[in-house]
Amino acid sequence: MATVDDVSVRTSVPPRSVARRHAHRPVGLRSTLSAAALVLFAAVAALSGGGVAGAQEANSLQSIEPADGASLAHSPEQIRLVFNQELDDEDAVTVNLSCSFQPQDTGVPELDDDRLIATVAVNTPVPKGACTIAWSLRDGTGETLLSSTTSFTVTTDPPAQAATEPTTVGGSTVPTTSDPFIRQSATQTTGTSSEPVDQGSTGGALWLGRMLSTLGILVVFGGLALISVGWPEGPEYVVTVRFLRAAWILGLVGALLYVVAFSADFTGNSLGSAMSPGQWLDLYDEGWRGRGALLRLVFIAATGWVAMRPERIIDPQTAMWAWAVPGFALIAVALGRVDGPAAPLGFLVSVAHVLAVAIWFGGAALVARVVLAGPGEEDLVQATRTFSRVSIPAILVACITGIVQLVRLDGGDLFGSSHGRVLLLKVVAVAAMLAVSLAARQQVTLRLDRASELTVPAADRFRRAFGAEAAFGVVALAFSGWLLGLTPSKIDQFPGESYTREIEFIDQATGLDAVVKIGPARIGNNGIRVEVEAPADNINDLTLLFVPPEGTNLPSLEQEIPLSTSGTAQLDTADGLPFRVGGTWTLKLSVSTASGTLQDATSTFQVLDADGNEVTTPQVVGSAPPQVEIIDQTTTTAPFATTTTSTTTVPPSTTGG
Repeated sequence: MATVDDVSVRTSVPPRSVARRHAHRPVGLRSTLSAAALVLFAAVAALSGGGVAGAQEANSLQSIEPADGASLAHSPEQIRLVFNQELDDEDAVTVNLSCSFQPQDTGVPELDDDRLIATVAVNTPVPKGACTIAWSLRDGTGETLLSSTTSFTVTTDPPAQAATEPTTVGGSTVPTTSDPFIRQSATQTTGTSSEPVDQGSTGGALWLGRMLSTLGILVVFGGLALISVGWPEGPEYVVTVRFLRAAWILGLVGALLYVVAFSADFTGNSLGSAMSPGQWLDLYDEGWRGRGALLRLVFIAATGWVAMRPERIIDPQTAMWAWAVPGFALIAVALGRVDGPAAPLGFLVSVAHVLAVAIWFGGAALVARVVLAGPGEEDLVQATRTFSRVSIPAILVACITGIVQLVRLDGGDLFGSSHGRVLLLKVVAVAAMLAVSLAARQQVTLRLDRASELTVPAADRFRRAFGAEAAFGVVALAFSGWLLGLTPSKIDQFPGESYTREIEFIDQATGLDAVVKIGPARIGNNGIRVEVEAPADNINDLTLLFVPPEGTNLPSLEQEIPLSTSGTAQLDTADGLPFRVGGTWTLKLSVSTASGTLQDATSTFQVLDADGNEVTTPQVVGSAPPQVEIIDQTTTTAPFATTTTSTTTVPPSTTGG
């Protein structure tokens, strides 16, 4: 019985978001949004301008098409990488394309005459869903100079293709599937050149709608919370009512755009077609993310009941519903990320995080744009002091829950995935927001502790401080919206499969470190997953041979594993290998690497009968001499797909091999 240790796929670090009473002069929302937009534009420009830092100073990636996070209306016809400097004659570009649960067919990279642009053809249209591009640049010795991964989304399915017929090998019928291995890997040789297709707009619309709706409901909830706990005079000011109404309208427009873009992305229709409310109900079938989008729209729309008349938050007869309706809208926002390890705990942490951020960011926005819009009476001083006091525990909760989510979704792999790298940018924005926040609260304590009114100099000073705090919050929210379109490293991109046998192969001569998972290990079709941690590349002819128990006269099953780099290959149970008899099976692994060749490394595992019982005496199912039955996945209509991930294995079953 093989010993299984924790194994994770090695990933490379990339070489390289109104008038107020009593002389309290109104300030419109436009200037806040303009300032926030400038900050956001600067952050995004800095991100995109930074590009990909080269693993060597000689070269770096300038751009990639499809772009990271892009949403395409149709399958791309090519992948295009543009480098900053000319590639050497010995340099080799490898590109690996994968899409969720549908393998892809690509060709060999071709360079232009200037050796600056590498193009890879997508030979077969990719299916609807999320796709990942993993690329690398290696020199003549095989050393990796640059490597990284990006992701994009395709919103429509390709034309249907006919399933292949079974083939016969050595007199035996070989089942061929229309959905073969789903492979994930760091790099893979692919593609020929072709013209690119135009990008769709659903990716940008999804991000914008998600951000605006979140921004609007956070401001409304945070503003109402401040009015309820420390500024009951707030609804008396016209500027307060106008500000909350404007924030609610912004959130409602964003929620509508989000649902329309989400519906278009899920159904494969255009944005125009997805504007029909009848299509929105299809999101119910998308899981909790889709249902959360519908609930977000419903509850943000209902929040208008209190946003139009904010005094309802302090009226005892209506206060409960005035709290509940926008609160449910925030819970719907928390449904945006319900996957990953410990999902129920993650949802509760996400709810606490969103509520804390609403009190922190929403309150800061109300104080900056309304409370401190001009000089005024003691109630303005009291409102500022109250917010400074109640926001401190909210900041603490927001930071703690954010760290918990970081550990849950990414662990320590912040540089090995797009999600982790964008998360680092968000952390920078939150750190800046936190620094400004703490400095502002210190000044409030020193200057307004005994003040009886808000003077012009004090209002101007604190307005700038709280305005900067809110602006950094907008940048952090922009990155949050971006993160929801990316896949964290600890989320299994191939969910829904379970394995009961795990067999580890470690060979020092070839440098192989791999785990083979088999499930359900019963008579019938069985899925397999092969996780290769090492070597990082130069893997050739990786093959598994499944030998049935002695005396059964059944042919062996040979399966080629389409990995040329470290990564994971998976074959779903529905299209898996046919184990026709229970008992002790033998697994033989063969592979060639740059360090040598491993031939027929052997381990055994148990296959149970259809009822889950152990088989001690295998049934003799035929009298024909043994032969090898080759499961030829290359004969199918769908080739292999790739994506990069990290995986963690668990101890093998006590009955496994």
